[in-house]
Amino acid sequence: MRKIRCLLRRSSLLLVAITFLAVTSAPVCQAESSAKHTRKIEKRLARYRTGTLVQVDFRDNSEALGSLGDLSDATFQITNSDSNKLQTFSYADVSSVKKTKEYIGAGSGSESWHHIHLWKPLLVGAVLAGGGIAAYETMH
Repeated sequence: MRKIRCLLRRSSLLLVAITFLAVTSAPVCQAESSAKHTRKIEKRLARYRTGTLVQVDFRDNSEALGSLGDLSDATFQITNSDSNKLQTFSYADVSSVKKTKEYIGAGSGSESWHHIHLWKPLLVGAVLAGGGIAAYETMH
């Protein structure tokens, strides 16, 4: 009977010790995972050039859209596309980041006038073609 009690005490102490180790090591694993995610976000942002337009999704389900600025060890900066103000964010607060092709500034919504630079060569070509046709018709 005495051996059984002694065995139960030892096994109980062993179970308490294992439970304690499992509970205390869980936050360490989570912290390592968080640090790994932070490094992943930092490396992804480091691949982009300064001025690249990025969309940043945060852990609190908010987002920011802007031009990438300076990067440091723990933070990065973007120029917000709506307010045109420089904002600093921590890598740890970011859930994902991706490069985007949205336009910054006024008129960037559904208006297509920000593509006017693409229409210039087409417009010049159409005017020249029309002028050539008109000149040909008046000569003949």
